[in-house]
Amino acid sequence: MKVERLEQIAIPLVNKFYQTHNVRGRANKQDEVWVVKSPVIIAACRIQNRAGALFLSTLFVAEQYRGQGIAKQVILEVLSQQNQPIFTFAYAHLETFYRAVQFSCVDALPDELACMLNAYRQQGRNIIAMKYQP
Repeated sequence: MKVERLEQIAIPLVNKFYQTHNVRGRANKQDEVWVVKSPVIIAACRIQNRAGALFLSTLFVAEQYRGQGIAKQVILEVLSQQNQPIFTFAYAHLETFYRAVQFSCVDALPDELACMLNAYRQQGRNIIAMKYQP
């Protein structure tokens, strides 16, 4: 399956995908959106620019396509297209998955991301800050 960057005009399609699967978060025109189609969208993620820091968010694979390595394929393609560090907030149970694609846990975050992390944790999300360094 091919990972491709979605054109800005098609961003409503990924938001419909997220909504159909009850996924938090919505893509906007400033985001880089990456998808896998078969022929409809079956996986997606976003790269956001948060105060100059790249942030991977909303990685989601439709349930019937899980366990096939699609999420790993998406991340590896996205990482291959970037030349600067990328941060993400991973659910604690996915730490091993993110480590396998070269992310590592971090304590120091840009201010905006640190505020986001604290807000998410106050909502009860069991997440950890991670960073990919090319």
